[in-house]
Amino acid sequence: MDTDIVENAFKQTLRPQGETDTETYYDTDGDDRGYASLDESAARGKRKEDPGYLSMDELHQPPPKIRKRRKIKNADGKQETRPVLECRMPTLVTKPAFLLPFDDMPKHKRQALGLQMLEASPPRSLKDLRNIIAAELKQVAKKLSRLERAYYGVGKSIQDEVNRYVSPIKVVMRMLTIFDFSSGRVIEDAIKAGQDPKRYKGDPNNIALLKEVHAKIKQYVPEKFTEISDYCLKILSTIEKYCVSFYDPEKDEYLETAAHYQQQINMWKSTIRNNLEKVKKLQKDFHERIIHYTMFTSPVVTFCKKNECEQVPFLFLFADACTNIRAAMAIMTTWLQADENYPIFLRNDIDDMERNKEEKVRCMRDSKTRFHSVTYKLNHAEIELDTARSEIEGWKEKEEALRIEKDYLFNLQSELQQECDFKEFRRDELAKNKADFSPDDYNETYDMLTEEIRYVRDRMPLVKRQLAAAEHKLEWMSEKKHASRKIEKEVKRLKQELKQAKVERQQRESEFTELENALEVARRIHRYKTSTDAAEKIYFCLPMGPKQSQVLGSLDDKMTKSIGVVCREIDQDWMLLYRTLPFYPQRGSETIEKDIASVNMESARGPKEGRALEALTRWRRHHTRAKFDDLIEALKKIKRHDIVAEINKVLNPPRLMEDEEQEIYVPPSVAPELVPFYKELERYDQLRKAHKNRRKSVTQHKTAQKQKS
Repeated sequence: MDTDIVENAFKQTLRPQGETDTETYYDTDGDDRGYASLDESAARGKRKEDPGYLSMDELHQPPPKIRKRRKIKNADGKQETRPVLECRMPTLVTKPAFLLPFDDMPKHKRQALGLQMLEASPPRSLKDLRNIIAAELKQVAKKLSRLERAYYGVGKSIQDEVNRYVSPIKVVMRMLTIFDFSSGRVIEDAIKAGQDPKRYKGDPNNIALLKEVHAKIKQYVPEKFTEISDYCLKILSTIEKYCVSFYDPEKDEYLETAAHYQQQINMWKSTIRNNLEKVKKLQKDFHERIIHYTMFTSPVVTFCKKNECEQVPFLFLFADACTNIRAAMAIMTTWLQADENYPIFLRNDIDDMERNKEEKVRCMRDSKTRFHSVTYKLNHAEIELDTARSEIEGWKEKEEALRIEKDYLFNLQSELQQECDFKEFRRDELAKNKADFSPDDYNETYDMLTEEIRYVRDRMPLVKRQLAAAEHKLEWMSEKKHASRKIEKEVKRLKQELKQAKVERQQRESEFTELENALEVARRIHRYKTSTDAAEKIYFCLPMGPKQSQVLGSLDDKMTKSIGVVCREIDQDWMLLYRTLPFYPQRGSETIEKDIASVNMESARGPKEGRALEALTRWRRHHTRAKFDDLIEALKKIKRHDIVAEINKVLNPPRLMEDEEQEIYVPPSVAPELVPFYKELERYDQLRKAHKNRRKSVTQHKTAQKQKS
């Protein structure tokens, strides 16, 4: 419970009630008279009711006012009539209703709709409903104010009650050794004991005051609050019915304004019911069980402690009941104000979301562009990686051969170099020891060594070139492997970037979808709250959304197919069917007969199927809850089971099942590869035969119809 609301409600209880004849709390429209009039007092005197207390019916029925009308006469001594009527309606001038004086016409004032009128007919709009409920709350507040004046007295409050009764009651408690007056039984026993001179020897006026306040509490609690509490519950049920948020937290997208308002509605409903139930519960506990001052509302508890009235809590039953009822009415007033401001806040939310929508669209577009760009780069990198890997995979054997060739050429080059150096060394040694050899041997050996050296030197450049080529190829392969590893790292990086881009894109799309759904929810709720027929739809329990499309041209619509069958087969029974079909809202029999006459006039020259189609189209238009089952039930009621069977055939056509196909007899002479074709031919023959039989039955039916006609 909101503490501020309860404290404000109790502050109004602390104020003196009606210090003058014209002062009244909650007198906002100036029609409160403070005391009952003489006519009202006389009327209540017959019922032996308390002065100053009016029932809810009396509040809505102001005393009749007698108007003195001045009769204006013309020169002939006759009463003067309205000149407009004399000029335009001479035949009605002599009627008594038209002899009223034209300068003393009463101003017709539209009477306020009460809860009874709201039960009988829907309000014109939600704004009118809020005004009606606000007026009803003012009437309840006036009734509660009169009840307080009747209880406390004019110009008095709960403080005067405390000053008058607490001290004498405490004296009685000390004399009778009673700890506290926490129930009606204890007070009754104390009054009995106080009338016994042997048990009570104090001032008898104290017992009289205790008896007086107990009788007053018994008179006012709970009888005087039952009607007010029930009427407040009635007002609450009306507010619950019309002042709704149109928001479902489980199904609709989260919308802060609507969710907060729905949360407040749930809190207000429980708080109001708790306040009103607390009034009855405390009063029941006082009469049947016991009460304690801590069971009251917080401001009443504080006031009780301040005045040291913890032992006499029954004195505050009336004040606590008034506080609870005022708090409930204050919450209902807050509810009405919040419902009035609800569309304004929704409109602001819609404007803000429409502005944010452009930014969300831009962010979502950027995230999608980044995602597609990274995806494109990743695809190209993966293609390059696959190409490099396939090339490397194909080079494995060649690389191994190149490595062997490189080693062989490197060794060969070394051997050739060593051989060349060795032969040069031998030739040099031979030249040094020339004297040791004969000229012929020397020349032969020297020429041979020179030839071998030349051969080796001529071979070495070729080997070097082959070795350089092998090393170059191996180096190129190594670079390709390095590039492949680099591409692999790039692919890993792009995959990570793509993952982040995907998460960002999903987040942007999710935010945009949530914003779009929330915007749709806000627009829908705002449309419902500002609609001119919202109150009427709530009254008749009609769906708030737009009417469903009732186009009869869709082949997939089960209702459309059924209506087509009905129009083809119903003939003249369409009128009986139209009378049998249900309507919501209810449609009177005279209106239905007018519809049938209108259909007959409009489709008089057309085919019979057109009349049935027009009638069923009207039914779907006027019946807001038209269902396929309603049509079938109406056909069964008028004994047209043949149409129901035909509808079932159209909606559920018989099919040739696979097991039926397998039952087709296949002669053993048919080759296995020709069995499927044989089955297809047999099925075709069966269909042709069924078609011929159907045509034959139709022809026979037409012949029979001609003979009958």
